[in-house]
Amino acid sequence: MKWLFIGVALALAACSTVETTRGSVPLASLQHSSERFQLRVNTGDAHMDELVYEFAYQQFSQVLPMAEHEPYTGTLDITFSSQTQGAFIGSSSTVGQARGTATGWYTGGGYVGQANVTGTSTTVSSGTMMEWQNSTMIAVLRHADGERLWSGDYDYKGGWEMSGFVVNTPEEAARLVTRRLRERFASDAAH
Repeated sequence: MKWLFIGVALALAACSTVETTRGSVPLASLQHSSERFQLRVNTGDAHMDELVYEFAYQQFSQVLPMAEHEPYTGTLDITFSSQTQGAFIGSSSTVGQARGTATGWYTGGGYVGQANVTGTSTTVSSGTMMEWQNSTMIAVLRHADGERLWSGDYDYKGGWEMSGFVVNTPEEAARLVTRRLRERFASDAAH
């Protein structure tokens, strides 16, 4: 019976998807130019802002000229959110969630705009739970004048993918989705 429930839960989840759009500037030309893109991250959580910033800087600096100090010729803005989804197997339980909020863009050295952090948490008290992440990452690359050069929207459904068995936290999902979005940027730049 429990395997039937797990199978139904997985079947109800949608597949992960990625959508990208390109502007009029050839992306390959950005990789070998005097461009200097500033990375800005907003996840709504100060701890996640720092982690996603590091994941994104490591990944996107492989395919874009990133800079952490002025002058900048543009920005790469990344937003990320993730929800833990799951199914209980066995006795009843209390679901736990940790949450924090932050506003503004995290730039590696602090926030552009106002930062405001709050949080609450509870824990799973009993039972067995199978968990996975459903996450969304949106990346927008722009010149300083506001011209959109590229954007990507990655909708990760961990309950549908094999990776969902090992990607159980928002941090793990952020690392995976950042890598996949960078791979998609590289593919778009090559064509």
